[in-house]
Amino acid sequence: MEHYRIVKEVIDNWDPKPFLHYTPEDEYDPEIRMIVELLPTVTSVENLAVRIHEVFVKMFSVDEVFAIPNCFPIALEIYSKIKDLKSENQTSN
Repeated sequence: MEHYRIVKEVIDNWDPKPFLHYTPEDEYDPEIRMIVELLPTVTSVENLAVRIHEVFVKMFSVDEVFAIPNCFPIALEIYSKIKDLKSENQTSN
């Protein structure tokens, strides 16, 4: 559940198609769920950027917004937050 919260926060803040100012706050939930499902197989920030790109292209078709270089900062933020969460959990155990 924490991974979902992290991914939702980052993707909603990104709002790549500027939908959230006029659509429900769950607009990106299908994409967020897809990304969360992929997380166990992600091996690097670069790999996550490719996965985010693939998810958004699949759901919205090809668009400059979803180019891999544009997905990289989002992947880095998600990856870093999840890594921090894992570190916190290991420290508290």
